[in-house]
Amino acid sequence: MLIFNVMLDAVLVLLWLLIMRRQRQQRAQERLLAEQELFLNRLLEQYGRCQDLSEALEESASDCESVLQHEVMRLMQALMADGFSEEAGLYTRGAKNAYFVLLFTLCQTIRSFGDMHIRGVSLFAHNIRYIKEEVRIELLRRQEGRYAFLGLTVLSVLPFFFTLPIRFWSNSVTMDMNRYYSGAYGFTILIVCFFLTGICAFFVQELQYPGIRGISADVLEKRLLSLTLFRGLIDRHIARHYSRYLKKNEALKALQGFGNIREFLVKKLLAAAGLVLLFCMLTAGSLLFGGSCGRGALLAGASLSAVAGYLLPDAWVIILQARVERQKMEETMRFETLILIVMNYGQITVEEILRWMECFSLVFSRAFQRAVDDFSYQRREALEKLREELAYEPVKKLVDGLIACDEIPVVQAFYDMEGERAYDMEQYKKKGEAAQREKAALARVIAFLPFVAVLALWMIVPFVLEGLTQLGSY
Repeated sequence: MLIFNVMLDAVLVLLWLLIMRRQRQQRAQERLLAEQELFLNRLLEQYGRCQDLSEALEESASDCESVLQHEVMRLMQALMADGFSEEAGLYTRGAKNAYFVLLFTLCQTIRSFGDMHIRGVSLFAHNIRYIKEEVRIELLRRQEGRYAFLGLTVLSVLPFFFTLPIRFWSNSVTMDMNRYYSGAYGFTILIVCFFLTGICAFFVQELQYPGIRGISADVLEKRLLSLTLFRGLIDRHIARHYSRYLKKNEALKALQGFGNIREFLVKKLLAAAGLVLLFCMLTAGSLLFGGSCGRGALLAGASLSAVAGYLLPDAWVIILQARVERQKMEETMRFETLILIVMNYGQITVEEILRWMECFSLVFSRAFQRAVDDFSYQRREALEKLREELAYEPVKKLVDGLIACDEIPVVQAFYDMEGERAYDMEQYKKKGEAAQREKAALARVIAFLPFVAVLALWMIVPFVLEGLTQLGSY
């Protein structure tokens, strides 16, 4: 059991290294945003001086760090291609962040249709401030989040490393304590603390660094569902609990990209199988290094692992519901910024706007992909179907504007877009600050759970049981 405990410590060290790697990546993104804000200021100054977009981009990039400079060079290379060519599409899909895609949209529009002056102000100068505003808000959100979550990941992982010192200390007090740490109780509690530490560290990280998976993240689920026998079993299970799963499917559709009820059930099965497999590997490691545990403890541990894995996607959905709501607001603002960039050009078409919106979409990606595919032969029907499929009212209003473009110019269909974006931006900031506070409070509670488990189950309970045993012997 002693070697098994060391082995679990080593696994957590690897987990900690992965966490540190992820944090370094997030810090790198934060630095990129700070540099990007400075770059946009320089770009605006250079463009005002020379009135040549390519020269302004090249001059502004010359003082940038290597990562940002490389990204600007990629953007300039993509600008040489047509608006929706394969090369331009590769850039929009592989850009460092969405703000580079917004900048690419602005530059591509200026390159294709030329710059214009509205009320004496260059459209390039007027529209680039929207991008700067979004970069600034995202940078501040990341900086505030870093301080709000400071030390919580360490707090969630560190307590498990005290299991060995506690064990050595208890044996120095009395050797009778060894039976609790070497027997079935010690094995069970060690596994519980290990799983709890890993799950809590995972959720703290996810609360601190929220991210939305792309539609390609469900490849394994789709491949399993492509098997006729497996899909038939899932469908029969859904049919037996139709009313419950119908309601769940509606909730999943509101997540706009998390998948349907079939894919969700496959996720639950895969999570359960994964935790059971991990439990079996840990058990085999314990037995290999001289540990001991009863058949009942093994069965109970495997059952608990299966139940925990099966319920884990449900807990993940609860977190995603709040996360996706924020992502919907963020994508809506980008759609509005996009429309503000292109709406003053009479040459812009609804199909081009729709394609650009697809480039910016992650939460709504499936709906926009279908709309773009259908638009060439079912113009109005594709937009009306898109409106029905979207479950978010602000985006529905944008689609209404696209439908109206069949009868009136784009600039008239979206005449009040600047005011709506300003209102949405203010709501986004307020809700983002409130969500940040709530997530940080929840993360503090989660981070303390491993400490409580190690203190209570690994140290206090064995001493209490030993004390009661000593009292019973008198």
